[in-house]
Amino acid sequence: MATQSNRITQNTADQQLATGLTQNASRLGTLTVIGKQMQAADVVQVLQARIAARQAVTQAHVALQAAVAALKGEVANTRALVRAVKQLLRAMFANDAATLGTFGIAVPVPKPKPATAKAASAAKAKATKAAGGKKAATKAAATTEAAPAAPAAPAAKPQS
Repeated sequence: MATQSNRITQNTADQQLATGLTQNASRLGTLTVIGKQMQAADVVQVLQARIAARQAVTQAHVALQAAVAALKGEVANTRALVRAVKQLLRAMFANDAATLGTFGIAVPVPKPKPATAKAASAAKAKATKAAGGKKAATKAAATTEAAPAAPAAPAAKPQS
């Protein structure tokens, strides 16, 4: 597709050719072009059609740009509303995948843990088990926090 400046240049060239054909039509007579007999006026019509087609493309391009700008504005203005509605529907139908599907909302699928995270979890579980289990670890932490430090002995009264 030609750029705007190329279309303008091509239209100018076609218009100049059409003007020259019109001015010199009597001197040209019948032209044989690509095996066809044509008058200068016939060629001028072809050139005018090309000019009109390029102008239509330019107008359509401007209209397209305006429509795209309007679309971007509409999406930006309504993005928060649509997100809030989807979030509300996910909360309302969290346990009903079929109903969520009717709204075109996919049920969130938990991402699988990478192998390194699984290995770290397994090592932590093994260490907890070796330490006496979760309850033992929790109880040990509670006793160290609950045992207050021994109060300092009261200072002796000076005798007078």
